[in-house]
Amino acid sequence: MPVILAAVAMTVSIAIGVVCLIAGAVYLYRRKMMLGVVLIIIGILLGGLSIFGVFD
Repeated sequence: MPVILAAVAMTVSIAIGVVCLIAGAVYLYRRKMMLGVVLIIIGILLGGLSIFGVFD
């Protein structure tokens, strides 16, 4: 049971990271620099780039 919960937690973490990366890019495009950079950093720390195979 703990293995299943760990897999679900990792999937949710990656999904939140991807959403933060996309939102950060949108905020950078709208010239909200500080919020955009913070969201991108949070997205990277949550593993949002792993879906694109950057760190494989």
